[in-house]
Amino acid sequence: MEFEALKKTPVFQALSSIGKRIYQPNGIFYWSNRAKKEAKINATIGTAVGFETDIIDGGREKLLTYYLPELKQYINLPPEKFASYAPIAGIPKFRDLWEKWIIYKGKNAINLPSGTINVSGKITKPAICNGITNSIFLVSRFFLNPGEKIICPNKRWGNYNSVLHLQNELEIETFQFFKDDKLNIEGISELMLQISKVQDKIVLILNFPNNPTGYCPTKNEIQDILNSLKNFCDSSNKPVIIFCDDAYEGYSYSDHRVGTSIFYELIDLHPNLIPIKLDGASKEFLMYGGRTGAITLGINSSWLSSSEKEIFLQEWENKIQGMIRSTISNSNHFYQEVLIEIMNLGFEKMQESRNKIYEILKKRYFASINAFEKYKTEGITMDPAGGGFFVFLNIDKIQADKFADHLLLKYKVGTFPIVSEKEEINGIRVAFCSIPLEKIEETFRRIRLTLSDLS
Repeated sequence: MEFEALKKTPVFQALSSIGKRIYQPNGIFYWSNRAKKEAKINATIGTAVGFETDIIDGGREKLLTYYLPELKQYINLPPEKFASYAPIAGIPKFRDLWEKWIIYKGKNAINLPSGTINVSGKITKPAICNGITNSIFLVSRFFLNPGEKIICPNKRWGNYNSVLHLQNELEIETFQFFKDDKLNIEGISELMLQISKVQDKIVLILNFPNNPTGYCPTKNEIQDILNSLKNFCDSSNKPVIIFCDDAYEGYSYSDHRVGTSIFYELIDLHPNLIPIKLDGASKEFLMYGGRTGAITLGINSSWLSSSEKEIFLQEWENKIQGMIRSTISNSNHFYQEVLIEIMNLGFEKMQESRNKIYEILKKRYFASINAFEKYKTEGITMDPAGGGFFVFLNIDKIQADKFADHLLLKYKVGTFPIVSEKEEINGIRVAFCSIPLEKIEETFRRIRLTLSDLS
């Protein structure tokens, strides 16, 4: 493929050397899919196939992928929905449903600066991968070469370091996440300008609600981010890629804080801006071990004509399939089928079920805020939050890992310490999501006792 439509957009200019050269050839999945439709004898795919009657009494006289009969007592799905390979970029039905789910969330957004947003026809078909960890690995490798820079907040999910720096050999450039207890938008802008002097693209990862702090921006802060990005794009004429890590999308507990992904606002913000939505599909529906993620590109309406757009979508699909096929080959079939069954119940039903857990977590969040205020003392502060699954406590003068160790050994409370002298972080992440409501106040009382012991 020559990727002529892709080359007309800033997306191609922004790709890494791997991103530019990767493609998905007409390999085994191409020939296998053709054989399923056209052949009477299929000798393509390397899976053991035969009649169900060969392996189970009373089975069907139907060709299918062989499976261990014992699995049927655990999996209430026909074997063709769990034993065979899924297509490279995901089961078409699941991809269609996830696309509709993204559109549904945009249409039902109430707290974004623009309110409800219809992104139908403005996004690529979600490509299914092995969770958000895998999606971050793939897109960062797709757009950045080893040694190039990516912008992250200093307070971020620790696995970014392993994926971005240790695996993909990127330089992580950080800004102080907060300034005067607000999102440090000025710090983002300064870092973008600094990197633009030495790099031909800017890549920024945004994670709201944030892990580890639980921070959700206000509507005004979202608007300030948009204004800052637009101004930068106007002045720099360089591609700006935004990875939207939406692992905790929707979990905002304060009316004045935004829980909907900023992705929706970014799509048509500027022709040089390239937004990419990274979803934890299984996590979003509380199946953490499902390891099912999705990568979705926002398409600026000025990039291409309608006829060119169709070619662009095919070319993007080919490249993203090339990335998936050359790393993980394809994603878990079973969990995609489970999610299809759940989503077929209807988005309203899904929201209703998830809202029960949302309300439980909301109570735990406010209980954590209230308990911290009750036991607050000099030497420990809480970062602004508003949502997600965590709050973050900054500890003064005491090494956070020493603090967490004492808290665990003496008071039997487990937390996660984060220490980075370079990035001025010393504190503990408290996962209120995993603490029963009646134990939250006691958790913060024991944190206070630990501080007293070590001061």
